[in-house]
Amino acid sequence: MNVSFKERVAKFWDLFSEKESEVRKMIDDKVETDTLIKYVDDLLSVAFSKAFFELGVNEDGKNELILTPEGDRSRLFQLEYWLKQVPEALLEKWNFYSTKPAKAKGDFTINMYDTSLSADSIVLYYNVDEKHQKVNLQVECPQLMKLEENKKYSMFFIYLDQLIGEAYTMEYIGSIDFVASSGKGFREIAAGDLKKLMDDTIVAQNWFKIENICERCAGYEMVPSKAKDWQLREDIYIAYSSCFPVLNAFYNKSTELFGNFYADGVVFGFLFYENINVPKDRMVPFRTEIEDQILTQAKSEGVADSIGGATGFYFSYMDFIIYDIEAFLAIAKEVLAKYKFKEAGFSNFIFGDTPMFFRD
Repeated sequence: MNVSFKERVAKFWDLFSEKESEVRKMIDDKVETDTLIKYVDDLLSVAFSKAFFELGVNEDGKNELILTPEGDRSRLFQLEYWLKQVPEALLEKWNFYSTKPAKAKGDFTINMYDTSLSADSIVLYYNVDEKHQKVNLQVECPQLMKLEENKKYSMFFIYLDQLIGEAYTMEYIGSIDFVASSGKGFREIAAGDLKKLMDDTIVAQNWFKIENICERCAGYEMVPSKAKDWQLREDIYIAYSSCFPVLNAFYNKSTELFGNFYADGVVFGFLFYENINVPKDRMVPFRTEIEDQILTQAKSEGVADSIGGATGFYFSYMDFIIYDIEAFLAIAKEVLAKYKFKEAGFSNFIFGDTPMFFRD
C-alpha cells in the first residue's frame, strides 16, 4: 500500500471536476451504456480498486452518481468518507450518493429472472421491533415464491432498496420472511407507504437518525481467554462497535474482508494501552478522554473515523477505520505519549498480527 485513501479520494475529485462535463455530455448524447460505464469506472479507479455504481438523471434533470456498498457496512464507511470530500462546486449540476436512494414513489417495476415485481404484485406485512429499532417484514408474492431461495431474496432486496433506499434496508429492516398469508402480530401495509411508516417511526420513537449512519453502535460482551499466551483483544469483556463485519473477520481469523480496502489505502486497526492501573469506574471515561483527543485531530485532518472501543482485563482498545495510516499513527503516538503507558501500540485488525509498540 503506497498511496493513502485520503490521497486517492482527493485525486479522484480533482479528476472528476475536470472530466464531469464530458460525462454529462455522454449522458445527454445517450452514448452506448457500456462506453459510459467504462469511462466513469476508469475515473473511479483512481480512488477505488473496485467500485459498484449507478449513473442517471433525476426527475429535475440533475445528473447523479450513486455508489453502493452492496449491503456491506464496512464498505459504507469508505463511501461515506468519499462523499464528504465532494467539492461544493460540483453540487450545482450533480447529486452524489454513498448508498442507493429510494425512488420518489413506489410505482416502479423490476424485471429479473423472467419475473416482474411491482407494488401490484406484492403484499407486505410489518411489525415494529422497538428494542432493536427494526421493522420486520413478511412478504406475500406468488411470483417470488416460485424462484430459488437466493434469487428470491436477491430480487426482493433490490426492490426494497429502490422502495425505501439502501441505507434504510441496511439499518432499519430486521427479519424478512416469505409467507402465504400474514402471521400473528403483523399488519398489512401498501408498498408505497413503507418509507413513510419508517420515517414516522424513526421520529416518534427517537430511533438513531440515518444521517449519522456510521455512528450507530451496539454493545457486546465477551468471555476473556484463560490461556497463558492470549492474543490482543482476547482479554476483552465488554465493548461496543459500529462495524461488526470487521470484528467477525478478526475473531474468525479471516483476512478476506480486508483485501480491497488495503488496495484502496484503507486500514482497519486498533490502538491499545495497558489499563491495569486505571480504576475500574474510570476505564471507559479515561478511554473516551484519549479517544476524543485522537479523533479531534484525526477528523480535522481527514485521516480516520472511530468504529468502536473495548475494555479488557489488561488492555483498553480504540478501533478505527484509517484513511491515511502514516498521519494517523503520528497523531496517536503524540496523544498516547502524554500518558507514559508502559505498554501501548497499534495493530491491524488481523488476529495474531504482530503489533507495533510505541516507545518513548
